[in-house]
Amino acid sequence: MGEDFDPLTTEISVKPISNRGILFVMLILVIAGTIAGFAFGGKAFGFGVLFGGVLSFINYFWLERSTRAIFEQNAFATTGILAVKYILRYAVIGLIVLLIYMTGAFPIPAVILGLLAFAFAVVVQGLKNIFTSFL
Repeated sequence: MGEDFDPLTTEISVKPISNRGILFVMLILVIAGTIAGFAFGGKAFGFGVLFGGVLSFINYFWLERSTRAIFEQNAFATTGILAVKYILRYAVIGLIVLLIYMTGAFPIPAVILGLLAFAFAVVVQGLKNIFTSFL
C-alpha cells in the first residue's frame, strides 16, 4: 500500500500552431480552392471561393485584433465595447453573405467554402503538428 507510483506523463513536446503557418495554409487553400472552383464549377464559383477566402482573411485579422484587445491591461474598463466588437464581426460577415445570397452575385456554397479556409487551415496545421511530433 505504501508504493510510490510515477505520475503518468509524456515526454512529447508539442509546438504551438503559429499565426504565420495558419495564414500560409489559408493562402494555399484559397488559391487551390479558387483554381478548382474555376476548373470544376465555372467562373462564378471560382470567384465565389475567392471572395469567401478574402472574407476569411478579413475575419481572421478582425478576430486577432479583437482577441488581442481583450487581453490588454485597460480592457476591463471597456469590456462591453470589446464584446460588442467581437460579436459584431459575425453579424457583418453574416450580412455580407446574406447580401450575396439576395443579389445572387456568387454561389453561396462557393463563398462558404472560401470562408472555411480558416477552419481547414487550423485542421491542417494541427495534423501537421501531430504527425511531426512523432518524428
